[in-house]
Amino acid sequence: MSSSSSVGRTLFQGVVVIASILLAFGANAWWVDRTTEIESLELVLHDLSDTARQLQAFSAYSAGAGESALAAYGALSKRAPYDKNAIRSHLLRVNRGTLQLPMAGYSDLINSGDLRTIGNSNLRNALVEFYESAERRQAIIENNNRVYIDGQLVPALFEKGLILPHSNGNAGSDESNIAHSSINNKIDPSFSHRPDPIWNFPIDSREWRTLRSTLLTSAQVHAVGENFANEMVLEAQRLEDAIVIYLNDR
Repeated sequence: MSSSSSVGRTLFQGVVVIASILLAFGANAWWVDRTTEIESLELVLHDLSDTARQLQAFSAYSAGAGESALAAYGALSKRAPYDKNAIRSHLLRVNRGTLQLPMAGYSDLINSGDLRTIGNSNLRNALVEFYESAERRQAIIENNNRVYIDGQLVPALFEKGLILPHSNGNAGSDESNIAHSSINNKIDPSFSHRPDPIWNFPIDSREWRTLRSTLLTSAQVHAVGENFANEMVLEAQRLEDAIVIYLNDR
């Protein structure tokens, strides 16, 4: 056998070895990407399931708070007699509803760069659009809370002392009910709260006009939150379905 043939065979064998190594690396990289893709999307699915539940609870809370705001607004727009206990209950229920959706799975996709491992570009875009939209809506809800609930309603009710922030009824959320119950249990059973100062002012007073205005604005704030939540529930469920279908087809 000639030396040139021997060299040629050696070169060929070397190329085969290199190609085999490259193929092995490629297969391993594909497998790693595939595993990462599945694990990442399963984390997102878990978040989306929690997201839908939180949004449904937030929607229900916002609906109840908005109804209470309108009920108090209507009652305080009329002349006496007033159902003072009912109005007080409604006023205490018109509180902020804070929304902070779980985003751990999506954040990990973005921060790790693993978003690229999702093979379907439409699904990648849908993920990004959903979470960017969710962040914008959460920011709007929080800004509305800060400006209109914290900045207007709470000062009108409590800082100006129109009502005293105590309650024996349903305050609209489990957390508020537990807090009120804890405080009530620490007060001497023989103690009696003084009447709410709101009843010392006439219906056409500045205090009542301010309160009616803030109640109407608060009802609008809660309506925005409720609508956002309902829209996001549907979007989260559609995204969840799309991910499940994609994973089943892979």
